[in-house]
Amino acid sequence: MSQPNESNYMLKLFIAGNEPNSVQAIQNIQSILDSRIKDRYKLEIIDILSDFQAAMDNGVLVTPMLIIVEPTPETTIVGTMSDTEKIKAALRLS
Repeated sequence: MSQPNESNYMLKLFIAGNEPNSVQAIQNIQSILDSRIKDRYKLEIIDILSDFQAAMDNGVLVTPMLIIVEPTPETTIVGTMSDTEKIKAALRLS
């Protein structure tokens, strides 16, 4: 069985349009992912202003919200993704 740091990652980032917090969250999470697990992740960015149903289906009440689908267990982080240590810990990369 592979360790989490050897796995592929599946993530969903829910944002609200081009709001400053949304833009910052996209930049921050992409930077972390590219520097730590480049080519081993799929990041789906979902704008709740254009896909409200996806937000409802995933229980999104606030944005920006990151859902780490894989590796399991599913983990949720809310905010601009500026706390890199928190993100790395959630991805089991610490």
